[in-house]
Amino acid sequence: MSNVTRASFIIGTIFCLTVLGCSPSSKETVLSEQEVAKAFFDAIYNKKDLKKALLLGSTKLKTEVKKYKTAKHLARKLLNMSFDSVKLETSSTDVQILDEFSTQVTLTVLFTGLRDGKTFKDYKKVRVVKENDIWLVDKI
Repeated sequence: MSNVTRASFIIGTIFCLTVLGCSPSSKETVLSEQEVAKAFFDAIYNKKDLKKALLLGSTKLKTEVKKYKTAKHLARKLLNMSFDSVKLETSSTDVQILDEFSTQVTLTVLFTGLRDGKTFKDYKKVRVVKENDIWLVDKI
């Protein structure tokens, strides 16, 4: 292999690595406001993980949620709903046009869950706010 071929190979390899390293697939995926609301309640009711729920809450909500030591306690006392498992659906409470300038949205989260072998349905209104270009649950 000649020096010119070797140099071309090295330059080509460096170029490919640079281009592949900067591809959009390396970026984090940003959740929509509806996905954040679902993930928040899924962390509480299905995963029973208060730490995951805290990651999806705004600064204001985190201070309130931290008072409850477990997801079960939070669900029973703050949300006033207990489920063994739950299916979640969301819908906007008002017809709103969402764009990159929206900073808050009010959603209705519909719960269909099991408790002691019986099916229960309930709903909660949730305010989701945008902090640093990330949607977070702010108020329940």
